[in-house]
Amino acid sequence: MMNMGKGSIRTRQEACYYLGVREDSSIDEIKKAYHTLAKMYHPDINPRADVKDYYIKVCESYEYLMQYPVYCTQANNSNMYSNRQGNTMQRSSRIFQSNAQVREQYRKQKMLEAERKKKQERDTQERQKRAEARYEHFTVKQPKSKEEEVLDKIRAIWLAETIKRQIALDQEKKEAEQKRKLYQAFMQQKLQEEQEQDSH
Repeated sequence: MMNMGKGSIRTRQEACYYLGVREDSSIDEIKKAYHTLAKMYHPDINPRADVKDYYIKVCESYEYLMQYPVYCTQANNSNMYSNRQGNTMQRSSRIFQSNAQVREQYRKQKMLEAERKKKQERDTQERQKRAEARYEHFTVKQPKSKEEEVLDKIRAIWLAETIKRQIALDQEKKEAEQKRKLYQAFMQQKLQEEQEQDSH
C-alpha cells in the first residue's frame, strides 16, 4: 500500500463514503472493500490520470478506518453517552435535592401554621374561660348585710304602697268615667223627652 503521509480524511463518514461501506461496517468488510477498489484503481492497473487521485482517497480512507475502527467510535459514543447520562443524573439529582428542600420547607411551614393555629385556639379558650369567670363572679349573689336587708324590706313596702295607690287611682278614674257616661245618657234622654213634648 502506498504511503500517503498526512491524510486529508477527517471523519469516518467521509472515509466510508470513499470505500463505499456503511459506517458500522466490520474490519473484514472494510478490508474487502479496500482490496476490491485497490485492484480496480491502482495506478499500475489503471493508468488514467484522474484515477490516481481517487486511489489516494481510497488509501487514506482505509488508513483512517484502520486507525479508528468502529469499536473505538462506539466506545467514544459510549463514553459520550455515559457522560451525558452522568450529567443528566447529576441534574436529576440536583432537581431532586431542590424538590426535597422545597418539600421540607413546605412541611416546616405547615407545622408552624398548625402550631400557630393551636396556640390561637388555646388563647381563645383561655379568654372565654376568663370571661365566664368574670360573669359568674358578678352574677353570683353575695350575702347581704342587715342594713341591706332592711333597705330591701323598705323598698318592697314602698313598691307595694305605690302599686296600691296606682290601683286606687285607676279605680277612681274608672268610676268617674262611668258617672260621666251615665250623666250624658241621662241628659240626652231628658232632651229627647222635652223635644217630644214640644212636638205635641
